Amino acid sequence: MGTARDVRNNISLAGRQTLRKRDPSALRYSSFVVVDLTDLANFGFRVMINTISDGGRLSADIRSSMVNFSERELTLSRLEILIVDVPQIESFQSAVGKRHSRQALLLRWYDADGRWGIGECSCRPDPYFSHEYLDGVATVIGDFLFENLKDCRTYGDLTAQLARIRGWGFARAVVLDAVHDLWRRNGQTDPLDAWERPRLEKIPVGISLGLYSSTEALLDKVGRSVEEGYHRIKLKIKPGLPQDYLAAVRRAFPDLYLGCDANGSFDEDSIEQLVAMQDLGLANLEQPFSPDRLDLCAALKKRAPGLVICLDEGVSEPGHLIAALHMGALDELNIKPGRVGGIPVAIEMAEICEAHAVPVWIGGMFETSIGRSSNLRLAACFPDARAHDLSPSKRYFQEDLVTRPVSMDDRGFVARPDAPVTVDEDALTRFLQKQIIKRI
Repeated sequence: MGTARDVRNNISLAGRQTLRKRDPSALRYSSFVVVDLTDLANFGFRVMINTISDGGRLSADIRSSMVNFSERELTLSRLEILIVDVPQIESFQSAVGKRHSRQALLLRWYDADGRWGIGECSCRPDPYFSHEYLDGVATVIGDFLFENLKDCRTYGDLTAQLARIRGWGFARAVVLDAVHDLWRRNGQTDPLDAWERPRLEKIPVGISLGLYSSTEALLDKVGRSVEEGYHRIKLKIKPGLPQDYLAAVRRAFPDLYLGCDANGSFDEDSIEQLVAMQDLGLANLEQPFSPDRLDLCAALKKRAPGLVICLDEGVSEPGHLIAALHMGALDELNIKPGRVGGIPVAIEMAEICEAHAVPVWIGGMFETSIGRSSNLRLAACFPDARAHDLSPSKRYFQEDLVTRPVSMDDRGFVARPDAPVTVDEDALTRFLQKQIIKRI
């Protein structure tokens, strides 16, 4: 018997499987959630979510025309792991920590003909957002994955090897991104191209603002961001902020599409601070509690039904999402492709959310334009989202790693990337801190 993991990792299964998970909390759903998995061959699968109670089809089969990538040939001659440190225009403070630069891992995959594709790992240099961190990802790829990738002959072989790694979604995602980029640079399609969705030409973006030392400084930054045209202002928060910190912003900007992100910093002892926020008319409250405390998210939703609970760190696998849905622990989802293990899993999660009428938007992790362009391609597939956390390059960096950095117009829109980025090799060399080359 196969599993949902098999679906994401190109293990072809004949026939039909039904995975049933009983709702343990009875907070939102009755009976069962049923996931029908058919035509299981890499990304030629289709996922449909139904509830037995109404027997209705909640998600259309939009994958019937998707290309089966499982048997596509794949070669590898070497991997290059590049650690860069790109200075930021200004420091950024959140409940997770303070950062002054973008320390990033880039991965180049070279095929047997010397052609390459590049991906950017989105994780932080420290293990404070998740268990993954930059040097850890380098170790996972260089010391574990590479040995298993040497014998891969197809894309199906690749994803089967990636499936052996438990967790480490950021590591798995950057490998897939590099391969997909290689294909697109050479005129081939990738799984996102095959996803039959309407595409936006221009993507509405929001801005995430860090913690500020005073309400006055915060109001000034919010005002300037509104003038620049951002479609949503998201404020980082943590327990113990001044009582008037958020209320002052709402008074100054009564019609602002305003959200908050706690990065999992609250707990059951500080829940009353969150309950009080439902009077502020927030667009959403993102990741209020630690990723493992879906129970607290569900409890907060009961206490403060006016809050729109958005999850981020708490959902890194499809199973986490299904559990959150069962518990009534979320109202919308921030999908970061790196966090969840890459574009194929991000699409699977988006389909599950669509089946349950849960809005989705795409988030970022301070990526350079290499990673940001990949995220923008995905964001273009969500025409109903009011904003995505994918601010332009100039929001973060004086100098980027590509010749044409991501830019935003004066109405808060970013153009959908139509072609792979052109890497600025001189800038890459200047910001390079470490290079690891793994040859076949």
